[in-house]
Amino acid sequence: MLDNSTIEIEDVANLLSAPSQPQLWDDLDEEDHDDPAMVSEYVNDIFGYLKEVELTTMPNPNYMDMQPELDHVKRGILVDWIIQVHKHFKLLPETLFLCINLMDRFLSARPVSAPKFQLVGLSAFYIACKFEEMMSPTVEEMVYLSGGQYTTDELFRAERFMLKTLNWNLGYPSPMNFLRRISKADDLNIETRTVGKYLMEIACVDWVLMATPPSLLAAAAMWLGRLVLGREEWTHNLIHYSSYSEEEVIPIANMMINYVLSEPPHVNLYAKYAAKRYMKVSVYVRQWALNHWSEGDEIDLTDDLSMLKIEARELRLKAEEEAEIPV
Repeated sequence: MLDNSTIEIEDVANLLSAPSQPQLWDDLDEEDHDDPAMVSEYVNDIFGYLKEVELTTMPNPNYMDMQPELDHVKRGILVDWIIQVHKHFKLLPETLFLCINLMDRFLSARPVSAPKFQLVGLSAFYIACKFEEMMSPTVEEMVYLSGGQYTTDELFRAERFMLKTLNWNLGYPSPMNFLRRISKADDLNIETRTVGKYLMEIACVDWVLMATPPSLLAAAAMWLGRLVLGREEWTHNLIHYSSYSEEEVIPIANMMINYVLSEPPHVNLYAKYAAKRYMKVSVYVRQWALNHWSEGDEIDLTDDLSMLKIEARELRLKAEEEAEIPV
């Protein structure tokens, strides 16, 4: 017994004295240490908590099985309309993502008739606005947006019923939270982040991405955005601050690019990001995709990934060389 104990003690001592593995990522929060607003001492705990909470606020991706009067096409049409309304009021991106989450979670719990479907979307939008915005659209504006299909009283009753059904749980970790976090590891590049926002909003209209947690959605959008913009490397910093490897994000990015390759079925989403304000990224991403594949193709990114990375690397090196040439 004594000999065994001695061996165990020696093993522990050896483990403690062994050199630690080198840290492959940079501490990007250190620079925020003197900024109280950035709460750098708590940021890891905060995002760890958000990753736990996101799993408790996911809708049932198969809820259409219990909706006899609805389907994914009707849902896409409604969400595309909500995107138009959201753009009209110039609201925060968090408001849109929360709205769609509330709507899908409600539909996961309650069957809805087709005539009341838009009322569900309006109620979710109204709740999300009041939760996220400093100034929310009025109930009269909400009723007007419905084209007079619903009254103020109907909207109030629908709002109360939705909140009760969701047990007043509105604390949804938006993919925007995670995109901003990952963006620190991307040097806060505005182009990548704008492409990422467009790709994340695809998840609002395309039901195949409904089962994707917000953190993974943001990581996949960042990965694909960088690839499209010729920044192919998924660095140790990006792995650490996203918490996802390249292998984990590729399947989600694959769904996004297959949506882009389809004929744009949701005109408001495409038009929103085709505007100069958003750097026309929907046009750019679609053209990039069509330069490599054909419209309507169902592609597997892993088949062409090596070629895409070589191409991106060559374009990046060429751009760097041109930038060094004195004018």
